[in-house]
Amino acid sequence: MGSRLDVGDIAPHFTLPATGGEDVSLDAASSAATVVVFTANGCPYALAWHDRIQSVARDYADRGVRVLQIVSNDEAGAPLDTLETMRERVANGELAGPFLKDAGQTAARAYGTVATPEVFVVDAAGIVRYHGSPDADHGDPALDADWLRAALDAVLAGSEVGHPRTAPSGCSLKWRVELLWWEGCPSHHDASELLAEVLEELGRHEVSVVEREVRTPTEAAALAFPGSPTFQVGGADLFPSEAPPALGCRVYRTADGRPAALPEREQLAEAVRSQLARPWDLPGWVDPRRS
Repeated sequence: MGSRLDVGDIAPHFTLPATGGEDVSLDAASSAATVVVFTANGCPYALAWHDRIQSVARDYADRGVRVLQIVSNDEAGAPLDTLETMRERVANGELAGPFLKDAGQTAARAYGTVATPEVFVVDAAGIVRYHGSPDADHGDPALDADWLRAALDAVLAGSEVGHPRTAPSGCSLKWRVELLWWEGCPSHHDASELLAEVLEELGRHEVSVVEREVRTPTEAAALAFPGSPTFQVGGADLFPSEAPPALGCRVYRTADGRPAALPEREQLAEAVRSQLARPWDLPGWVDPRRS
């Protein structure tokens, strides 16, 4: 699979807008521990675990724990995940702590998120100490996010987390692929068709596609655009390139090393499978309720 944050890794920094318009950053050193939760407004799993996560936020607040809840779903695939709906939930008193909008999906991409909800516990040094689900069963409120609580108790006590990894279990994250193109290169339409065909063949109907024309060198630099066409998710290239930003035709390499205007179908399919993984796509994934 693609790059995914693991226990022991440094948690990527992010700054995202909250529902009130203020920017909120991950600042691990300012808290005894930080819980980063990728969640959603319409996912039944996220809603089932929601109150348990708010209870954790309230119960651990006076122990220096900060809980940051993030909505990263693309709204085309998750129409309830709008800023307006987020603000309504905050106004209704449903959130215990900042509610952040990851409209560009940059935080989700940096963390390698696959599910809503998906939980990361970060210690004061910025190291991920727990990753997975809040507890073993979204349908059992009595569990009270016990996996998350046990991880926080260990971190606050300066101990090793006894069960640091669990399987993320919930709705798949609703991704958006941006197809960046330049009018001077003729491969744009072929790239669009190839991407649509690959998503159809993989059954990834929840992935939305936005086609964006890059018109100036300034735009190319801002978007880290190494040539047309480029496939990006959360601002990251599905085919990382060391080529400098430029208005030009991009060169891909086939499996046998030949230059090509587009990636091969299987190359693109593998990039989608790897970088846009769902929980059940992960190697060895087991539903925690059945493990």
